[in-house]
Amino acid sequence: MNPTPRNYLEILKRHSKCTPAIARKAGAIDPDTLDCSTDSETIHVRKMVNSVLSENHMMKAFVRLKPLGERVLFAYMKPEHDIWTMVGPFFARRFPGTVIVLGNASRSWAFLLDGREVRQSKGESLAKTLKELEGAMGTGGAENPEGLWDTYYWSQYRPEAKNTPYFRHNMPEKYAQRAGIRCETDSGGTKLEDFG
Repeated sequence: MNPTPRNYLEILKRHSKCTPAIARKAGAIDPDTLDCSTDSETIHVRKMVNSVLSENHMMKAFVRLKPLGERVLFAYMKPEHDIWTMVGPFFARRFPGTVIVLGNASRSWAFLLDGREVRQSKGESLAKTLKELEGAMGTGGAENPEGLWDTYYWSQYRPEAKNTPYFRHNMPEKYAQRAGIRCETDSGGTKLEDFG
C-alpha cells in the first residue's frame, strides 16, 4: 500500500463529490493518520483520495493521443474527477514542444511545455479547440494518422501479452470508456472492448 501523499488535500479537492465540509474535516487529518485510521470518515477521505489518484494513473496509461499536424497531439478524455491538470502536464513533458489537447464534447484543456514550465489553457469542446488550433497554426490533419497509429501499435504489440483476465483486472470498463478507446483495433479485428 502506497502512503498518502503529503498534498492529499489538493488531490481530495479534485474529487467530484468533495464538498467544502469534507475538505474542512480532511484538513484536520494528518497524512500519517489518514493512512492507518479506522475512523469511518477518515476511511472515506482516504478512499476519495485514492479514487482520484487511480483515475489519474489510468488516464495517463490509457489515453491515446492522435496527431493533428506535426505539432499538436489530441485525445478524448472524460474523467469523473477534475484531473485535467494532473494528466495534461504529464503528456506535455513527455512530448516537449508539442501542444497537447485533452477534451470531450463539453470542455478541453491545452498544454505546452515552454522551457521548464507547462503552460495550460482551458477551452470549450475538443472539436472547437482543435478547429481554433488548425486555424492559428495552419495545420491540416496529419497526412496519414491511421498509418502512424498502425506503425506504433505493431511496434508495441506482443502476442504473449494478450492476457484477457489480466487486462480485465487492470482496465475497468469505466476507464476504457473515459479514455475513449472503444474503437481501436488491431489488423485482426480485435477491439480493446473485446478484452473488457
